[in-house]
Amino acid sequence: MQAVSVSILIYFALLIANCCGSADVHVNSTFILDSSNRVRIYHGANFVVKQFPWYPPELLDPNYVAELSKSGLNVIRLGMMWSGVEPQPQKYNMTYLNTMKKIIALLESNNIFVFLDMHQDVLSNRTGSYDGIPAWLYDRLPPPEHPYPWPLQTAPSVEKWFLGYFTEACSHAFQCLYNNTAGATDAMASTYKQYSNLLGYELINEPWAGNYIADPLLLLPGIAGAINLQPFYDKLAKAIRSVDEDTLIFYEPVTWGVRLNGKYFGSGFTHVPGGNDYRNRSVFSYHYYCTILSLEPVPGNTSIPVFDRVLCDDIEGPALFSSVQIDLEQLGGSAFLTEFGACDDDFPTCDDQINWSLQSADAFLQSWTYWGEFFNDPVKFKSLSRVYARAIAGRPLTMGYIASEKHFYLSYVIDKSIKEPTEIFIPSVQFPKGNY
Repeated sequence: MQAVSVSILIYFALLIANCCGSADVHVNSTFILDSSNRVRIYHGANFVVKQFPWYPPELLDPNYVAELSKSGLNVIRLGMMWSGVEPQPQKYNMTYLNTMKKIIALLESNNIFVFLDMHQDVLSNRTGSYDGIPAWLYDRLPPPEHPYPWPLQTAPSVEKWFLGYFTEACSHAFQCLYNNTAGATDAMASTYKQYSNLLGYELINEPWAGNYIADPLLLLPGIAGAINLQPFYDKLAKAIRSVDEDTLIFYEPVTWGVRLNGKYFGSGFTHVPGGNDYRNRSVFSYHYYCTILSLEPVPGNTSIPVFDRVLCDDIEGPALFSSVQIDLEQLGGSAFLTEFGACDDDFPTCDDQINWSLQSADAFLQSWTYWGEFFNDPVKFKSLSRVYARAIAGRPLTMGYIASEKHFYLSYVIDKSIKEPTEIFIPSVQFPKGNY
């Protein structure tokens, strides 16, 4: 099992060695601040490729990237895929790493920030998904007591992929990773190339609770966070901080750990990764997909039923954003809505879902990265290209954009010590003639 710990930390070593340096930012009073102490707001999208070649080729296209920047998107959550980095044990794909460097450099030249996401869903192709961790690494883990897909009768369908988490094979594998991450900090490599747009590292996407079959209490998000995730994140943070003290670390609770708070139903965290000294370099990453619409999607050519809308817009959604604010008050650091959307139906249903999330993120002064195809969908593209203050020379109080009325508002307490201006982005797709 020492091989597991070495592999995890070498993975992060290679991210740092090949793609690091960092944006000159820090966290204060729940906001990400730049070197001038302006509050920065980020609007962007996810680019994650879950199969070979493991990188998004469109981000190598200068015209494509320029259009992203022109639309107002100023951050990319970029999947840095472990199977792309280390396809065989301790054999690293430098072609992949160099390609990712080219992507980051092109984004940098277009004033787009990036944070690197160790992305996985249901962990492995051995558990009915793709290789979020390399297949060779999964094969080195101790086998579960029962073969996949136990305790399910049959493997989940593509539409119900998330049920794969409930298989013993997946839960057991996660527990093995959580339990074996000590040591190997000497595997960390030195930085050899700097990028001013590297915003942070996200430790893992949508972590699972662990082996809930052996310990059913792990299904309580607060227990999973306290027992498994927080120690896991502390170990990874210690390794990263041994060579990179400055770059932001993004960390996630289990996906159902952001609707409520408290010991059992909250995130389970009592401090940011690495401890309280790192509050100014930590970002709480969270996702919002309304549960009922995820389980029972509404066709795009019909309206969202009133019952569903009340559950989403009046109960679950507000509970999530409020819960995140409580976590920030207790933990420190900042927060970032790193996934929402993922609705591929035709509008107006998807439009309603996206706009509710965008308006809520504005209301809570949250940065975001959209999940899903949007570039070739004019309606989605226009929805995501919004007026917003991306640099604020003071302490923001309120911000919002009502797209249907093309009405933007911003209030903030001016900080006279800040010499750089407040910047408000106005997209040409919303105002094609420049008439505001």
